Amino acid sequence: MRSIQQQLRRQWLISLLVLMLPLLLLADYGVRQIVGHYVLSRLQHDADSLIAALQRDPQSGRWQLQEQRLGTVYQRVYSGHYYAVRNTDALLQSRSLWDKTPPVLNLSSGERRDWTQPGINTGNRQEMWLNLALGITVDNQPFTLWLAEDISAQQQQLQRYRLGALALLGLTLLILLLIQRGQLSRAFARLHPLQQQLRELRFGERDNLGAASGQYPQEVQPLAEEIDRLLQQLQQRVGRSRNALGNLAHEMKRPLQQLQLLAEQLSPQQQQQQREVLERLQTLIQRELKRARIVGVASPGRHTKLADELPALLDVLQRLYPQVTIASDFPADAILPQDRDDMLELLGNLLDNACLYGGNRVQLSIRNQAGAWQIQVCDNGPGISAGQRAQLLQRGVRLDESGPQGSGLGLAIVQDIVSSYGGTLALSANAPQGLCVDVQLPASSHG
Repeated sequence: MRSIQQQLRRQWLISLLVLMLPLLLLADYGVRQIVGHYVLSRLQHDADSLIAALQRDPQSGRWQLQEQRLGTVYQRVYSGHYYAVRNTDALLQSRSLWDKTPPVLNLSSGERRDWTQPGINTGNRQEMWLNLALGITVDNQPFTLWLAEDISAQQQQLQRYRLGALALLGLTLLILLLIQRGQLSRAFARLHPLQQQLRELRFGERDNLGAASGQYPQEVQPLAEEIDRLLQQLQQRVGRSRNALGNLAHEMKRPLQQLQLLAEQLSPQQQQQQREVLERLQTLIQRELKRARIVGVASPGRHTKLADELPALLDVLQRLYPQVTIASDFPADAILPQDRDDMLELLGNLLDNACLYGGNRVQLSIRNQAGAWQIQVCDNGPGISAGQRAQLLQRGVRLDESGPQGSGLGLAIVQDIVSSYGGTLALSANAPQGLCVDVQLPASSHG
């Protein structure tokens, strides 16, 4: 998608061209009209001189021109200034025409015409004539006056003017584009704080954009306010859900204790059946309470800063399992791009399972290798055979029915989280004994 700066620049350039081109065309038309009117006024002046110089010879009765009353420019051959006076009996033309024939015209008295046409072409000389023709009457004799002036020099000058104007227009557009680019850069620089705060929000360094401070440009302020409202609503909803789940698990403990007391009034066989059901319910309750303690305050959308989140998680688990030694190895500046709550639930389930079933030592290792995050949790417990490892990933399956009570959801939940980010989950044997769970997650959050 084209950037906003590119769209603004393109639309501004189109608007400028739409405004400038008509002005340029109007200026070109005005210059051509001024040149044309100037040449025509000069031809009209020469036409008046021709009329004044036209007279009849008293002896021969022929019409003739007093050439001394005309300029010498009409005497030089191909001077670029030409005339012809025509009636039914005579044709008088300037010497400058030499062997060229003037156009044949027959205008009525008072009629006037002007036009442009190619003139004398002698190889190196290519003329463009601006013509003026007049119909007059002298001594009751009709005449047609024709005058022409070569305007090729003016047209060449006009062409140079056009090229210069286009070059000036191009230079002006370039300068204006550079000015606009600087202005847009300064304007969009005001959005850099928003970009920085979004980055801080992404890495969990802040909870909102602080739109209430009114620090953003007027065009962006509504967007920042809407983002803050959505973030607040999301945090409140997730927090309420977590609190409600924890409260539910806590409130169910007393009714379960009452059910255990009532179970003593049943037959031994019924007591055993009810005891098993109650133990499963208690396990689920304890798991949800533990999960709420592990994740802590809901913070959806944040990335996972290991140095901030892991110590608290390990401290909770160490208090829950004081008989287990939990060791960890991870980069102090590591930030996982995945959601903070998802990663705490993933790590909490892996470590919880290892502490519950894996002996007295658990090792957590997190590394960024080959463009992916490698998470490994190993224990020194009894381990699992190769044939049973695939079965362990199925939701609700527990292989150790005789050990501590569990729901079998731990690794299945982990597998769901890993799959949602496009990662992989694998089980392998630890040396000399135990189980290793290896998780690989993409280094980008777009899994």
